[in-house]
Amino acid sequence: MVSALLLTFLTGPAPGANPAGAEPPPGRLAQNWEQLSPEQRSRALQNFDRYQRMPEQSRQQMERRWDRFQQMPPGEQDRIRRNFEVYRNMTPDARADFMSRYERYQGAGR
Repeated sequence: MVSALLLTFLTGPAPGANPAGAEPPPGRLAQNWEQLSPEQRSRALQNFDRYQRMPEQSRQQMERRWDRFQQMPPGEQDRIRRNFEVYRNMTPDARADFMSRYERYQGAGR
């Protein structure tokens, strides 16, 4: 699940996004650079810079996850996006608690 949440970090445009120049509706992704707010553009550039600095193996793993995400049905992609938004809006303490519980869950399944 964490992989799916983190995968959303690089999700592309959602189906049905608005045409160029129109603000995307809340919860939807922009289709192109012009639809992004200045804050979104800044974040996109920071994400791209971070991606460029990643080791090659990490970039390849991320690309495999992106490919897997792209193969999912649109409803599953939307579910993952919503879950990631919930995660992103958590306080740092809530995120730490979530990760701790997730790691315990993963350990119990081994």
